[in-house]
Amino acid sequence: MKKIAIAAAIGAAMTATPALAQEDTSDDMGGIKVGVVGGYDVISLEVATDTERESGVVYGLTAGWDIDTGDTIIGIEAEVSDTSISDDFGDAGLDIYGGLRLGLQVGEEDLIYLKAGYSNVDIELADNLEGARVGVGYERSFGGVFGRLEYRYTTYNVSDVIAPSVNGNRNQVVLTLGGSF
Repeated sequence: MKKIAIAAAIGAAMTATPALAQEDTSDDMGGIKVGVVGGYDVISLEVATDTERESGVVYGLTAGWDIDTGDTIIGIEAEVSDTSISDDFGDAGLDIYGGLRLGLQVGEEDLIYLKAGYSNVDIELADNLEGARVGVGYERSFGGVFGRLEYRYTTYNVSDVIAPSVNGNRNQVVLTLGGSF
C-alpha cells in the first residue's frame, strides 16, 4: 500500500508540473526590477524672493521589488543617481533614494503609480541634504523588460543646513529602462 501511495504522489507531481510550467504570467507586474535611469533635472534654490535654477541631466541605477496583488502593485525601490549640474553653489552630487510605490494596473502590461520616499544628496557646499521625494509615473511591461516615464519632486532640508531663509527643491522627468525577474 505504501508503494502505491508513493507512486500515486509521484504521478500526481509529474502531471501537475507541466501545468504549472504553462501557467500564463504575462500580466504579472510583480517581481524584482533593475534598470537604468536618465532624464532632465532642475535644482532650485530660493533665498527670500530670489530663485536660482540650474538644469542638467540626471542618470543612475534603480532596483526594486514589486508585489502584484491583482489589479495593484505594492513595491519598494532604491536608486542611486548623479547629475551634470554644477554651479556657484558647488556640485550637486550623488543622490541616494529609498521609497515605496503603489500602482494600479490599467491594462495587462500598463501600470500607473505613485511613489514617496527619502532622498539624501551629497553637495559640495555643505553636509548631505536630506529630503522627501514624491512622484507619479507610467510603466509598460514588455515581457521581461519594462520602460517607465516618471515625474518626481524632491524638497530638501536646505534651511536646516545652510541658512533658515534658504529653500531647495528638485524637479525631474526621467525615463527608466530595465529588466524584471
